[in-house]
Amino acid sequence: MRKTIIATLLALIMVSCGTDKRHFKIDGRLLNLNQGEFYVYSPDGSLGGVDTIKVQAGRFTYKVECKKEMTLMIVFPNFTEQPVFAAPGKSVDIKGDASHLKEMTVKGTKANELMNQLREQIANASPAEIQKYAKQFVEDHPESIVSMYVVRNFFLQKDNPDFATARLLIDKMIESQPNNNALKTLQQTVRNHTPIPHNGSVPKFAAYDINGKPVNNAMLAKADTAVVIAWATWNYNSVSMLQTVAQIQKEKGSKMKVLGVCLDYSRSLCRTALRQRDMNDIPTVCDGKAVDGDVYNRLGMSNLPDNIVIEKGKVTATGLTLEQLRKKLGKE
Repeated sequence: MRKTIIATLLALIMVSCGTDKRHFKIDGRLLNLNQGEFYVYSPDGSLGGVDTIKVQAGRFTYKVECKKEMTLMIVFPNFTEQPVFAAPGKSVDIKGDASHLKEMTVKGTKANELMNQLREQIANASPAEIQKYAKQFVEDHPESIVSMYVVRNFFLQKDNPDFATARLLIDKMIESQPNNNALKTLQQTVRNHTPIPHNGSVPKFAAYDINGKPVNNAMLAKADTAVVIAWATWNYNSVSMLQTVAQIQKEKGSKMKVLGVCLDYSRSLCRTALRQRDMNDIPTVCDGKAVDGDVYNRLGMSNLPDNIVIEKGKVTATGLTLEQLRKKLGKE
């Protein structure tokens, strides 16, 4: 009986400290931020949606079920993001200054220490040097969960994606991580990716929007002007872009079509965001696969936000900034 009580107490102590084998815990402290809230999501879909972290007196704690290694992205109030690499039974400490988020550190596991080292290395590097250091990092650590984040962040989700280098690095990573299904999905996505040529036709696709209505390439090709926007509820710039284009569409009426491609893992969050911003009438695809989504990749998209402008059935622009998009649509 006594042994049972002691064992139970030890188990409770371990749970309270965040060290049980089924969870991962974050303890954080930020200067110059008394209270607020952060969003957290997983780019590999491990969370299955967006979660919230509450900050009180500059401190926060977040505990999540964790059965295998996974990547978490913390989205701060200024919409900058911080990767945190989770592992079962592990915990990390986050320290930093809310006014200098790029200098934040995440300590407690090897993966997060590796990310800290890379961030320090590229802090004052030129764009060319950053690419060089990122490539070398993956080549040196093909077995690390950090490498998948590095490939996505430094080679794919940028204005001019480097798919050739990404393919080579992913193939090398697969050799060291043959059972990583998320990595296999990324490999397939990159292999199948075909950018849309300007003045080319809209690639064929067929899907259902969040209300169960069919959407396809023909719908876009028939309009005088059509715009596809890739967005996510946790990405301020993409939401702003969608709102701007939705307003322009209201002004232009039936001559203009808009299709939203939401990269959230949760359709419910997508619906709520559209309803709160009075954009329920914007056809929106949300398949819960984020950047691995079928429509997102069939349309050759690779960034967030991202966009495609189609005029009389031909693609005339891709990947525009908000200012460029407004000008393209005759609003500047």
